[in-house]
Amino acid sequence: MPSVAASSDPLDMSALTADNLLRRRIALVALTVLYFLLMADTFNSLGVVLPSMVTDLHLDWGSAGFGFMLLGLGCGLTSPLPALLIRRVGTAPTLVLAGIVLAAGFACFACASSAFGYDAGALLLGLGFTLGGTVPGTHVIATVSAQPARLMGAYFTGGSLGAIAGPMLYLGIAHFFGTWRPFWWVCGAATATAAIVAAFAVSGIRPYGAAKDGPAVPGWPTRRALAAPAFWIIVAAYTGCLAINTTMHSFAVQHLTERGLSHDRAAEMMSAVAILGAVGAALAGVVGQRVGARVLTVIATLAMTGAALSFALPQTPATLACFTLTLGLGLGIVYVASAMLLLEYFGSRHNLELYSAMCLISTLAALGPWLAGRLRDSTGGFENAFAILGAIGLALSIAIMLMRRPHAPDHAA
Repeated sequence: MPSVAASSDPLDMSALTADNLLRRRIALVALTVLYFLLMADTFNSLGVVLPSMVTDLHLDWGSAGFGFMLLGLGCGLTSPLPALLIRRVGTAPTLVLAGIVLAAGFACFACASSAFGYDAGALLLGLGFTLGGTVPGTHVIATVSAQPARLMGAYFTGGSLGAIAGPMLYLGIAHFFGTWRPFWWVCGAATATAAIVAAFAVSGIRPYGAAKDGPAVPGWPTRRALAAPAFWIIVAAYTGCLAINTTMHSFAVQHLTERGLSHDRAAEMMSAVAILGAVGAALAGVVGQRVGARVLTVIATLAMTGAALSFALPQTPATLACFTLTLGLGLGIVYVASAMLLLEYFGSRHNLELYSAMCLISTLAALGPWLAGRLRDSTGGFENAFAILGAIGLALSIAIMLMRRPHAPDHAA
């Protein structure tokens, strides 16, 4: 009977029955669909719906920005919560709670008549995104397969496709109904249903490597991993890439139009970035097991560095092409690469806590747009901010290149 390592199917494990394999595949599809909807219906759609909401709710743009900030903070600062819930009550109940919170958040948006309803919805959606998003998703993938690279790639590709589809879904629904509120009702129904289906799909699935009398999954103790320099280098690289991405998505259109590009052309470039993000995640999943997670992470950080530096240089067709290609591919790769590198170095036993800690710390990436905006106000342009981000990305790339694999403690395997 072939070994796990020899199999070309990351879920083809000889110890599993055909029924168990089918259940795991259904669970992975359900989680990917949920992540697709989360990416489509929250961050990537809100910016498109917001102008209409601002008009109808009589908000100023400061209030609109505050709600968007609550969405991000609600997502980032609650990152440890799903890990705690999954350890205590299991993945399925956590996903059920995610569905309830998401339904409540979208209902607040749909029924909002003032800033309070908008802010409450944003905060609930941030929490719901965390409960149903990448923390439980990567946890299930890490525990059901000995070769998770392709599964990670497929999962994050689904999210990237959601980022592309979200604005188009809104435009279609708003055109059909003539207003923005039905879109949020549709989002609430779709995400809540997907969360419940995912909960049923993951219920009863045992982790890969689990013995009949209990789990025997390899991995570092959490405290030992948190004390390892390699963990903090990985987290720094992930946070730096997110800071570059968040800052560039916040100001790219403005920066490009200030340099003479039309608004429509700038928007088209950002759409191309989203499409390339899906391509990058898919490629990372395909080649990740062959080239290794550290190589993928270096590629991602160098790509994000190139994206930032391309905006610090004079605008030419070459720099515009470099920006579109590197930001899209780099962002798609970094999600897969960072998750894979944590697994490769520290194992899957406590990956849930380690990935949650990385997501929590990466909330610092939200400082990128604020600092870039301050530099824009003081210097009259974004070039210096992008040059600084490029320098940070280059330093992180070198750190990943020089990073040594940590020596696992004897009881980690």
